[in-house]
Amino acid sequence: MLTNRWYKLKPHPEQGRLWASPARFRVVPAGRRSGKTELAKRFLVRKALRGTPYDTPSFFAAAPTRDQAKRIYWDDLKAMVPRSLRGGSPSETALSIPLANGAVISVVGMDKPERIEGSPWDGGILDEYANMKAKAWGENVRLALSERNGWCWLIGVPEGRNHYYD
Repeated sequence: MLTNRWYKLKPHPEQGRLWASPARFRVVPAGRRSGKTELAKRFLVRKALRGTPYDTPSFFAAAPTRDQAKRIYWDDLKAMVPRSLRGGSPSETALSIPLANGAVISVVGMDKPERIEGSPWDGGILDEYANMKAKAWGENVRLALSERNGWCWLIGVPEGRNHYYD
């Protein structure tokens, strides 16, 4: 049973196409209020609740800074995971939510993208990607996803012809 935070959405065709896409990496440059972050939150929680074949599935929601990631994701992710499906209390210090299936959802900042390295990730969201460091994807995130063939959404508002445009 999901929580009340899972209010009914009225998805438009592009959101439906995004959700159903089989692509491992999904790039979503869209305007403000397009629903990309809400859809990403729901996708992330559903994937984490389903788990993976690994003993400790790990998922992340990231933004350019830890404070920004916390503001965008933390309260909503806690509200979206039913208490009955948690594997303990969320850590307000580590910004992580343990799930009963052994998975963990973490909220992280990408101001120092090398911090995402060190443990394998099964999937995640890079929100406001245009405002992240240009090399974060290729030098840090992509490598951390490779061991487990992890998925990633790169979402945000276009910011000119930068690394997100490329």
